[in-house]
Amino acid sequence: MERPLIGVVGNLLVAEGGFSPGLERNYVNNDYVSAVERAGGIPVVLPVVRGQDIAEAQVSCVRGLVVPGGYDIDPLLYGEEPTRSLEYVYRDTDIFQLRAVKTALKLRMPVLAICKGMQLLNVACGGTLHQHIGDLQGVFVQHSQNRKRHCPSHTVVAEGESLLSSLLGATFPVNSYHHQAVKDLGRGLAVTSRAMDGVVESIEMEGVSFVVGVQWHPEMMLTGGDEMLPLFLRFVEEAGRFSATAGA
Repeated sequence: MERPLIGVVGNLLVAEGGFSPGLERNYVNNDYVSAVERAGGIPVVLPVVRGQDIAEAQVSCVRGLVVPGGYDIDPLLYGEEPTRSLEYVYRDTDIFQLRAVKTALKLRMPVLAICKGMQLLNVACGGTLHQHIGDLQGVFVQHSQNRKRHCPSHTVVAEGESLLSSLLGATFPVNSYHHQAVKDLGRGLAVTSRAMDGVVESIEMEGVSFVVGVQWHPEMMLTGGDEMLPLFLRFVEEAGRFSATAGA
């Protein structure tokens, strides 16, 4: 099977200081690129664009989609007003990323959505978010860790039979860098794991080969070990099958 082309959805970064303060750059963290390559895919960064037709065309050229982390999602995009705990948002980026996710879902393309990416997947399917889990009663796990980024910091417990549990097991440790989380679940999605305090840690779409969202950063964990490698291997494998079906 040929290596499938995997799109990594881009972000916009506003440069500070240096020779070009205020200049916007399209970027992705290199850990996403390295993880896709290690799993056997051909990573391609999809830069943020404004045109809906261009965004859709970008996604149609690849055979699997990685949706990475980033800024908070504009709550107006899921029908809520911003709370005082909301952090920085970049609406143009959100709109592009949501278009990319919706296009991939329409094509029934394999999707691996990570951190903010999982939240985008939920919003794309009509779901909502907790804008700041620190404001919720009963949340006691440290969800924004203070340690090396590849090191796990809390435990995740899988719920029922799922693709995730078959790859990673019934319980497993993860790293954690987020302050928002899934609230109302989007259409066609199922919760497949939670943290010990009940915060949703992963979701999957029912009836498709591979649409998985995880709240932690498995791409960072790969720099310290192979525990998360099965997730990327299965994703790239499904992208290869999709590519064969699509005739690419």
